[in-house]
Amino acid sequence: MVKNVKGALNSKNICFTYQSWKCFVTDPLLLDQLRNLNPARVREIENIENRVETFSRNHFQTNGTTYSSGDAQLHIVVTNINQETYNSNLQLGLSHIDFTLQTQGVKRIVIAVIVFKINTTQTAQTQPAESVSLAAARYIATFNTTYIAIVGWDADSFKRLTSDEINNQLPGNASFVITPSSPETICKLIKAGNISLKNQKIKNMEPICLFFDSVERKYSDRGCVTITDGVTGNVTCKCNHLTLFTVLLAVESITIPKGIKITSYATESTSVVFLIATILILCRSKHSGDRVPVQISLSLVLLLLHAVNISHDLVVIHEIPCVIQTAANQYLLLSSGIWFLVEGIRLFMATSFPVEFQTQDSSKRLKIFMMIGWILPVFLVGTSFAVGFPLDIYMKPQPLYEQCNEFIQVPKYDRCWLAPGTPIFYSTVVAPLALVLLTNFVIILKTTHVMLHSRKMWNRGEDPGTGDALRAAKSFILLFFMLGGTWVLAFFTGIGDEISNEVFMYIHSLVNGSQGIVVFLLYCVMDDDIRQKMLTCKREADVGSKQQRNEAKPKGGESPNADGGESSNADGDEISNAEGGESLNAKGGESSNPK
Repeated sequence: MVKNVKGALNSKNICFTYQSWKCFVTDPLLLDQLRNLNPARVREIENIENRVETFSRNHFQTNGTTYSSGDAQLHIVVTNINQETYNSNLQLGLSHIDFTLQTQGVKRIVIAVIVFKINTTQTAQTQPAESVSLAAARYIATFNTTYIAIVGWDADSFKRLTSDEINNQLPGNASFVITPSSPETICKLIKAGNISLKNQKIKNMEPICLFFDSVERKYSDRGCVTITDGVTGNVTCKCNHLTLFTVLLAVESITIPKGIKITSYATESTSVVFLIATILILCRSKHSGDRVPVQISLSLVLLLLHAVNISHDLVVIHEIPCVIQTAANQYLLLSSGIWFLVEGIRLFMATSFPVEFQTQDSSKRLKIFMMIGWILPVFLVGTSFAVGFPLDIYMKPQPLYEQCNEFIQVPKYDRCWLAPGTPIFYSTVVAPLALVLLTNFVIILKTTHVMLHSRKMWNRGEDPGTGDALRAAKSFILLFFMLGGTWVLAFFTGIGDEISNEVFMYIHSLVNGSQGIVVFLLYCVMDDDIRQKMLTCKREADVGSKQQRNEAKPKGGESPNADGGESSNADGDEISNAEGGESLNAKGGESSNPK
């Protein structure tokens, strides 16, 4: 087998009869060749079974024989049987192997079992490190990775056929135990291989039993079950077929496309600018009541939310700032959701109970809104943090940190956000936001119905025409944006296949990332009163400029809306403005960007 190999092979000159006398000492260097394989190269690993078959043909034995060369061992046996199954177990090195062959109608069989380790000094990836898809699973071969090939043939046909002819292997199943490499070795290899890429989030790392699919030319776990001993770390593989098996480190990760990152930065930065402009314009408007303060509050919380999102990559590498940002992000997300709900409640009260809404004390109503919008999220965030952080379920450390923190330095978190799938996440994020969306959607339907009903009354009982339906549809769309309906997109990300998931991520990034622009359009440009005040300010600026050029020219007239009072979109006239095709956005805001 190998020149100058110590052990059984060079202890004596062994020759076998197979078609012709052939000496074994200088046979192909199978075992040494296997030890030098690189599992990252498919061409090197996919023909191991063919090598084992060729080797078995050239060294046809009548008794069980085991050959050794370093960490590689090959066991070949030819035996007569008188049963439909053949059961056997072997102890080759540190690997215990049990296997069964289905031998119906076969009187004599050939079995070859090979165990070898690949001493690789690099990260072996059987799939590309970077993929255009969001989700990726890479199988990493660590130092001294063990490979096991189990094959069996009908001895008669095996002896007659040449190596170039098709020889169907006997079916069967196998169970074997492998001792994996030490965690320190694995972690250092991962660090050397730069597994954790900049835009990649590692979801899980665990050993997995795989076999090499020669048809698809890749590793697969089809038909194999992996059992890991939590005490010894040994991995047991149970497979319902015989072929080339191994235990590799499965690294599941999600790669965030660069296009989504760029889109998010661009849209959220633009939103910050427009939200600042919106707040400044609303602060200069002269309104009584609670409408403008609610709009300012919603704009402010959205501004802070976008600013926190933009700074994510700067703090994620630091543990304490990342925890602080997570709590801040959770608070701002909940607060923005509650302010959307407040807008919906105001709209419902104004359209369903207009008289009571106008006669109520708006200052008392505003105090209640402020308590709900700014104080309630504090209790939700504080409770979830106090309960979840000591139990280590508030935020989930990345798997690389959990398994390798003792050996290599890695950031504790790969993203500053709550651990998904926990009761805290569902109860303090998903459930409240879903309740907001559901409540506001009901309010949208109710308000649209009121608009159509009012139009029908004004038309003296006639059914609404096409124009009325278009106005109602326009109002529905405006209300959908105004009350945070675009948040629905966040619930679709992460659902479906990789293509649809990526499409929803782009849509979500564009729509909810651009909410500052939409808020500016709804609150400033499309609001009659605010637009009138901006035009008045522009006219006054023009008049002032003309006065400097011509002191004899009289000062321009004041806008009828310049001195206080509710706008034409005030609470008492919300329905009429919607029916007339005007914006209802004076009552609401845009969506947030939920995680």
